[in-house]
Amino acid sequence: MKNLTADLKARKFVAGVRQVNRYIRENKISKIYLAADCQHSFSRQVSDMANSAGVPLVVCGSRAEFASLVGIDVLCAVIGILKD
Repeated sequence: MKNLTADLKARKFVAGVRQVNRYIRENKISKIYLAADCQHSFSRQVSDMANSAGVPLVVCGSRAEFASLVGIDVLCAVIGILKD
């Protein structure tokens, strides 16, 4: 979680699987953070997406922690860090 917090402060990011998927297709994501408490099918989908794009995937934290970090009121399972 320490690395996630540092990445969120230092760089721009997108939250949510749709946004992350869109930016992956545009080759604009440098790293993906996935909440450890998301459903297995969802984590597999995100893992496959990251592997096919060659983007590092870090599993840590919870969906509630992610939502708090990015300042939204709903649970958040995935955060994408944008390339500089």
